[in-house]
Amino acid sequence: MPRALNRASTFIGWFLRRPLEIRLPGPTRGRGAGNRGARIPMGRAACFRYPWWRPPRTHALDLDGEANGVTSEYEVGDTMDPRSRTLTPRRTGHTPRHDKATTGAVAWAPGAWPVAGHTVLLMRRPLDFVTSLAAHGDVVRLRLGALPFYALTHPELVQHILVGGARDITRGRLFEKASLFLGEGLVASSGKVHHRARRAVQPAFHHQRIPAYTAVMGRVAESVVAQWRPGQVVAVDRAMNDLSLGVLANTLLPSGLGARASADFHRALPALSRGMMVRLLLPEWWARVPVASNRRFDRARHTMERLVGRAIAAHRHTGEDRGDMLSLLLTQRDADGRGLTGRQIHDHVTSLAVAAVETTGATLAWLFHELGRHREIEERVHAEVDTVLGGRPPRFEDLPALAFTGRVVLETLRRYPPWMITRRTTAAVRLGTVSVPGGAELLYSPYALHHDPRWFAAPRRFDPDRWLPERARALPKGAFIPFGAGAYKCVGDTFALAEMTMAVATVCGRWRLRPYPGARVRMVTRANIHPDRLPMVAEAR
Repeated sequence: MPRALNRASTFIGWFLRRPLEIRLPGPTRGRGAGNRGARIPMGRAACFRYPWWRPPRTHALDLDGEANGVTSEYEVGDTMDPRSRTLTPRRTGHTPRHDKATTGAVAWAPGAWPVAGHTVLLMRRPLDFVTSLAAHGDVVRLRLGALPFYALTHPELVQHILVGGARDITRGRLFEKASLFLGEGLVASSGKVHHRARRAVQPAFHHQRIPAYTAVMGRVAESVVAQWRPGQVVAVDRAMNDLSLGVLANTLLPSGLGARASADFHRALPALSRGMMVRLLLPEWWARVPVASNRRFDRARHTMERLVGRAIAAHRHTGEDRGDMLSLLLTQRDADGRGLTGRQIHDHVTSLAVAAVETTGATLAWLFHELGRHREIEERVHAEVDTVLGGRPPRFEDLPALAFTGRVVLETLRRYPPWMITRRTTAAVRLGTVSVPGGAELLYSPYALHHDPRWFAAPRRFDPDRWLPERARALPKGAFIPFGAGAYKCVGDTFALAEMTMAVATVCGRWRLRPYPGARVRMVTRANIHPDRLPMVAEAR
C-alpha cells in the first residue's frame, strides 16, 4: 500500500508539471484536407474548461528575468513567439465573476480548477500567479480548495491590514495550520499568544545586544570563507546556509552545535521548510498519507525536537547564563513571576531557526548571485569594503559607513522576499471600495508588491541605488515589506540586516565569486524564495 501511494504521489507531481497537447480535427475537404489538425499545447486543466476550443488570447510578457540569469518559470504548455516577445497562455479564461455581497465589484482570478481552485497554480507557478493578480484589481477573489480568499495587490490596502486596521486582523488559516508543527512560536502564533511570545523574545533582539552579536557574526563568516581555496567551486547556497546556521547556533544556543548535530540540523531545516509549505497549501488529510515526503517532514520535526530539547536540557543542567538568547528565554519571567515552559521555549527556538536560517541564507546566496552577474556593482562593493575596513575584519561600528553594501542588501530583499502571506478579518472591514465580512481570509504577496512597476521602475533590474534616500522616500507605505509591518513585523529585522552586511563585508574583503559556466539558477518557492542550486567559482582578491 505505501508503495502504491508513493507511485500515486509521483504521478500527481508529474501530472501537474506535464503539458497536454490537444489536437483539433483538420478540415475534411478543400485546402488543408487530410492533415491531422492543429496542435494546441494545453494544461491538464484544459479538459475541465468550457469552451476549451476558444482561441487563446495573447499577453505581453516581461523577459528580463532570463537576462538576470534566473530561469523564468512560465506555465507548462505555454507557447512563445520570439519575434513579438509575447506569451500565449494555455488557459483561455472567462469573464471574471463578481462578488455580489461586497460593496464594490471584486474580480475573480482566472484559471481555477474544479475542486482544487487556484491551489494548483500556486503550487506550480506561484510567482507568476501572484504577480498576475494586480491586473485584475486592488482586491481579487481566489479559492484554495473550497476556501475563498481576498488577495490584496495595492500597498495602501496591505499597509491598512498590517498597521492601520490591524485590530480587526489576525494571521489566518495558513498560520493556524503552521501552528500545528510550530506551536506557540512567533512565526505561527496570533493575537494574545503572539503578543506574549513577542514580549518573551524581543529582549533578545534589543539594540544594545546587537554589537555583541555582530562579533559572533564576523567570526562565523571568517570560519566559512577560511575553508575556500582559489579556483574552488563553492556551493554558495549551502555555504550561506552554513553561515546563517553558525550564527544562529552561536547566538541562540549556549555552546553552539557540535559537528554531528550541526549536520543533522542542516539536513532537517530544508525538509521542515519544504514540508511546511506543502502542508499549508494541501488539505489536512494529506499529512496522514504515508508517502515519502511526509516521512521526511516527520523525521525533520523529530530531529529538530531532539536537538532543541538537548540544548535546553544542557542549559538547565549547568544553570549558567552565557549571554545567549536561550539563556534569556530560560530566565524570562512575566509580571506574575512565571517563566516559559519547556514547550514554549522549544517552539520559540524552532520558529527562530525556521525564520532566520533559511531566509537569511537564501538572501545572502541571491546577493552573491547578483554581484556575480553585475561586475560594476560588485566593484563598488569591493571599493567600499576596502576603503572602510582597510583589510581588517568588519566590526559593528563599521556598519553605518558601509552604505552602498547596505543598499545592495536592501535591493536583494526587494528582489527575493517572502512570496505569500495570509491574514484573517475578525470583523467587517473596508478595503478601498470593497466591504469584506468578518472571518474572511486575506492574502498578499511581498514578492508581487516588490515587482509591481507602479512602485518600482524596471522591477526585474537589480538596482541598489533605488534605495538612495531621495528615491526611497517616494515609495508608498506598504510597497516594500520584506520583514512585514505592524504587530507581526519580524522581531529580528535589525539582527538580520546586521548579519547580512557583516557577511558581505567579510566575504568581499577576501574573495570574488564568479558564476559557474553553464549553471542555470532556478527560483524555488518554499516559505521564501531559494535558488535551487548556486555553484560559483571563488577567486582570491
